[in-house]
Amino acid sequence: MQTTHLLCSGESTCLISEFACRFCSAYGSTPFHVFFLNLESTLLAGPTQTSIFSFRWSRYLLNYLYAISSSLGPKYSIAEATGLSPTEYGLLTGYGFSLTFVITGLFMGRAADSQSRRNIIAIGCVIWSMALAAMGMATGFPELLLFRLFLGFGEAFSNPASYSMISDLFPPEKRPAANGMFASAVYIGGGLASLSMLGGQAIGWRAMMLVTALFGVLAAGALIFTTNEPYRQQKVSAAAAKDQQGVTKVKSVDLATTTDNSIGATLWFLVSDRHTALLLAAASIRFCGGYVIGGYLPTFFQMKFDNDQYASLNAFVVAVGGFVSSWLGGRITTAWIESAKEGASNRRLPASEKANYLVPAIGSFAGIPFFLITLYSGNFYVALLVGLFGEYLVAESWFGPYMTALQGGVPPSMRGMAVATMLLFANFLGSLASLIVGASIGSTDGSHASLGTIILISVSVSYVGAAALFLTASSTKPSSPMDFGQVNAPAKDGHSESSPLLAEVKATVGSAGSAEEGGEDELHL
Repeated sequence: MQTTHLLCSGESTCLISEFACRFCSAYGSTPFHVFFLNLESTLLAGPTQTSIFSFRWSRYLLNYLYAISSSLGPKYSIAEATGLSPTEYGLLTGYGFSLTFVITGLFMGRAADSQSRRNIIAIGCVIWSMALAAMGMATGFPELLLFRLFLGFGEAFSNPASYSMISDLFPPEKRPAANGMFASAVYIGGGLASLSMLGGQAIGWRAMMLVTALFGVLAAGALIFTTNEPYRQQKVSAAAAKDQQGVTKVKSVDLATTTDNSIGATLWFLVSDRHTALLLAAASIRFCGGYVIGGYLPTFFQMKFDNDQYASLNAFVVAVGGFVSSWLGGRITTAWIESAKEGASNRRLPASEKANYLVPAIGSFAGIPFFLITLYSGNFYVALLVGLFGEYLVAESWFGPYMTALQGGVPPSMRGMAVATMLLFANFLGSLASLIVGASIGSTDGSHASLGTIILISVSVSYVGAAALFLTASSTKPSSPMDFGQVNAPAKDGHSESSPLLAEVKATVGSAGSAEEGGEDELHL
């Protein structure tokens, strides 16, 4: 009988996977074969991460260009060139982006569950790059708003498809680290956006937007020419019989055919399942703090310190602090979960089944003291390199574990829609927070102290509220944990229960009877 590893589909994603699958066919599933597939998964994520550099850079470029002083003139200041008011800027960073982003995201989430995710990301990358280039030619607020909405439309193509790909490339226990590594690219893109303040001051804000748009087009090309679509785990094989070696004879079953995958039914499942609803609410509240920090902290620093080193040092803080936090959060969570597999009971870390929830909660709580230093230190370097860097280092560890928890509680054929739905609610509330802060600034004395107070209240409520919801979700069992290979889902008492989807798949296979016994492959579960 031929033996096949979980990721061997017969459809190679690159030369490494093709070699690995041929090696597997000849010699069986071995540690060498697993090594090649893990290497392939890591390399496959590279071009996708490059598109995320462009995604974040393009999205937050406006935030940093807006912070350039109007005294430099219309060539360098977007506010001076277009006459942007604080309220209009708040609209551009909020609903002026998220309106199209969240609505389109629902359709892209559905598309990510059935179409080529590589092509979806690449097409979106080209669209948002063209929109950014058009923004660089705008002369007033109406044009900026129109092209910013197109930017949100294009960027909606990215996240559902990207995280869906990761779900198919890594097993459940490895996903926190994989998601964390992928999310770390977001902070490199944020660092590039911060450095763009220097670029805008050197070549002008319009030229800086064109440079960023060109990078996005190149990233789309790199993705198309270096990456193939990975195999979908939703087309799994259901168990029929096991031999003494733990190898399972299987027949192929497409889980999409056993579940109602219409947009309406999927949305209803996601919002009616208490576990998923709690996670959606947690991310939505957590995003509010991120919107406020990204939208108004650059202006706060410029108002309070007006230091020429802000752009470069903030780029270091965002890129390095965010990258390390995201990567480390994923690694810590993975190690925490895998400690449950240790043979000696004294090596098992407590609450390992809740690691995906506890890491985001701890990071949110730990970020608040550092943020107080950021806002109230009178020293520019302490505020930035101790306060903000420390805040990034602990608080940004949340996204990788969170995405693993969210996708682990829904069927594989709904993972793209789960990400899209999260982004719908999160960006809606985040945009509302940005708009409220922008309007609130107009009713104050306009000082950095007033702005700092508004930012502190917004971020503190966001972090504490999100942490409380993460902790609540950790004690709430998903109604249907759907990870392929996760035959039994952990219950609250530490024992395991059969997944409802597994029972559905078993019933599907059972109904097929004993037809056609020969010719099945074997799959290591």
